[in-house]
Amino acid sequence: MISFRQKGDFSKLTRFLEKVKEAVRLGDLDKYGREGVAALASATPIDSGQTANSWYYKIIHKNGSVSIAFTIQIFKMKFLLCI
Repeated sequence: MISFRQKGDFSKLTRFLEKVKEAVRLGDLDKYGREGVAALASATPIDSGQTANSWYYKIIHKNGSVSIAFTIQIFKMKFLLCI
């Protein structure tokens, strides 16, 4: 006969699994960020190529939610596009 006892709760396991789940989501967001930058760069008019290559993204964590902000920096001015 096999028996076991458990004291406490599963809070440490739950926290660990939440962190793992977040890491998977962030990997997806990183992929979408790279794809978004590529799409924005291809849709930006190209004279010198500098403007099209100035797009970048940042993953923002705020109040329990996560978003991707796409930004273009031209001549020390920043323009932000949040999704």
